[in-house]
Amino acid sequence: MDLNKIFALFDNKTENKSLTETDNTVVELYEKPLYWVNMFEKLIRNNNVFKLQLKNTFKDDHYDPDMLCEAGDALVYNKAFMFLLPLDLNDEDHRHAIRTRTTYSYLVVALITSMNYFTSTEEYEKCAVIKKILDLAMESLEA
Repeated sequence: MDLNKIFALFDNKTENKSLTETDNTVVELYEKPLYWVNMFEKLIRNNNVFKLQLKNTFKDDHYDPDMLCEAGDALVYNKAFMFLLPLDLNDEDHRHAIRTRTTYSYLVVALITSMNYFTSTEEYEKCAVIKKILDLAMESLEA
């Protein structure tokens, strides 16, 4: 995989160039429900590491570590939630992506953790979206 081709996808100078087959493969990856589910799970799972890095980075400065963690949580949970929005639970490919990741149980933990976060911030609309995905994940665990 050529990194220059990947970075060229974001380069304004190459707007008029057509994408190669490899470029299209990379772009297509971002349009897959399995990618969205994996990214959601990864962001939630790595949140504690992110918060620890925040504390270590700003420990000598005059920042409130709790405030930094709250800001970090808001950033991570909202970004992770954005990966759930394109999921269509009526689409079998999307349902399959959720079932595939549920076999490792990390997805269920990530969904519960994020639902707890959004409950604490009183963002109940987001909880409703997560609950539907969690119900499907739990069904696949029971099957």
